[in-house]
Amino acid sequence: MSQPAPPAAPSPAPPSPATSVWQRLRGAGRRTLLINIGLALLVIIILVFALMTAFAPRENPNPARTVAVTRGTVTASVTASGNSESSLATPVSFVTSGVLKTVDVVPGDIVTTGEVLATIDPASAQTTLDTALAQLANAQAALAQAQAGPTDVKRQQDALAITQAEQSVDAANDTLSTARKQKDLDQKSTDTAIKNAQAKLDTDTRAQNALVNTAEQNLRTCQNSASSTVQSMMSGMAGTTTTATPTTTPSSNNCSAEKNQLVNARNTRTSTLQADQQAITTAKQNQKNTLLNDQKAIDSAEAQVTSAESNVKSAQLSQQANLHPQTPEQIAQARANVDSAQVSVDSAQRGVNETTLVAPQDGKVLSVANKVGEVTTGGSSLGSSGTTSGGSANAAANTAATSSGTGFIVIANPSQLAVTANIAEADAAKVQLGQAARITFPATSATATGTVTQITPQSTVSNNVVQYPVQVSLATAPPGIGVGNTASLSITTGTKSGVLVAPTSAITSTGNRHTVVVRRGDQDVTVPVEIGIVGDTTTEIVGGVNEGDQLVLPTVATSTNNGFPRGGGGGGGGG
Repeated sequence: MSQPAPPAAPSPAPPSPATSVWQRLRGAGRRTLLINIGLALLVIIILVFALMTAFAPRENPNPARTVAVTRGTVTASVTASGNSESSLATPVSFVTSGVLKTVDVVPGDIVTTGEVLATIDPASAQTTLDTALAQLANAQAALAQAQAGPTDVKRQQDALAITQAEQSVDAANDTLSTARKQKDLDQKSTDTAIKNAQAKLDTDTRAQNALVNTAEQNLRTCQNSASSTVQSMMSGMAGTTTTATPTTTPSSNNCSAEKNQLVNARNTRTSTLQADQQAITTAKQNQKNTLLNDQKAIDSAEAQVTSAESNVKSAQLSQQANLHPQTPEQIAQARANVDSAQVSVDSAQRGVNETTLVAPQDGKVLSVANKVGEVTTGGSSLGSSGTTSGGSANAAANTAATSSGTGFIVIANPSQLAVTANIAEADAAKVQLGQAARITFPATSATATGTVTQITPQSTVSNNVVQYPVQVSLATAPPGIGVGNTASLSITTGTKSGVLVAPTSAITSTGNRHTVVVRRGDQDVTVPVEIGIVGDTTTEIVGGVNEGDQLVLPTVATSTNNGFPRGGGGGGGGG
């Protein structure tokens, strides 16, 4: 049998890293070994230094700055910008309306006081003046009459008026007398007519009654005669021995004619008497109507007499009044009428004068609203063209004209400038008339001083911000500055001297609460304060701190470690 193979020898364990390094170092030369040891020590030193630096306490790279509370002056201001304009830009218009006859200037012309600018047709104004003059003449004549008393002509007129009034009375009395006489005559005549009608009725009544009576008598006679005949015949027949009865009665008169006569007589009487009665009624009605008309005529005549007598009395009173001078009150009233008429004349004369428009001041023409042939009145343009006469007017001039008011012609004094700027509502509340301002013109770096001369109460809104136009008038216009230059305003709204002052940056405000950080020894303490005027960089301290107190200002973060940021330390105190 074959013998088993002996077991393999175990492989040596792998060397550790340190052993490996050491072996490599031992395997290297001595020089190399020393260099490697030095490098290893350098690395160890750098690591130790880095750890010491990282964990060692460090000082704040931005130490808190402090400033002392001092006494000084605080000035508050409001800033804005605008454009320069003439503070004496005057709109000039005609007092009376009319058609332009001449326009003697164009925008840009330089004019002097009293120079003719334009004229309008004076016909309407002259008519008004003529009417006023006539009214004045009448008032003056009335005053002279009141002061002088009646003239000979007036006396004659008064006497004639009395004579005519008295003649009217005589005529009215004659008319009244005639009316009364006519009534008397009519009374008698109508009475006679009534009496005649009544007499006729009486006569006709008797006559007709007689005729009726006669007819009645005839009828009775006839009837009596017929009855006697019948009785005789009956008696004769009774004495006869014959017993036979006659079959018929003897013919006899039946009185029909008499009956007809009676009926006719009665009918005639009735119609005749009715006619007579109607005649009486008609006569009485005629009398009533006639006498009524006569009375109306009398009443009218009496009224005429009364009116005529009143006219006589009035004429006599007028004569008496005219014979005496006017009373002082009447003369005073007449004089007042003259004064009033004179005022109307003066006003009308000004209207005539104003048909020629002259420059009220020296200056430069900024705008002209109308052209020859158009109608102008009160500064408003009523012409068909809305363009400004003379197209050479620049935008600055038009802006100045708009801001200073509109008129037929606008004249500005370029030597007296102002700047109008829109100021936000919160700042505008601080601005008051008369406050000082500093004006800067960025284009030329020129500066000037001025004062607030106008605050417009009507606000404007721009980008949802309520603003108020404020005008600052320059004390003196800098050389080279005219109408239309851009300007920056700084209006001083308040100033106090000798008060406690602190930098505005040292104050923290939350609503109406204000605090500062005061350094007291090694501690920073937050203290509430009361403030007054807030200036551009400083603020008045009314209470809470004392002069000399050190206030901690907010720190500003800096950059270190090759641009990597490190937190800024702060003295922003607690509290």
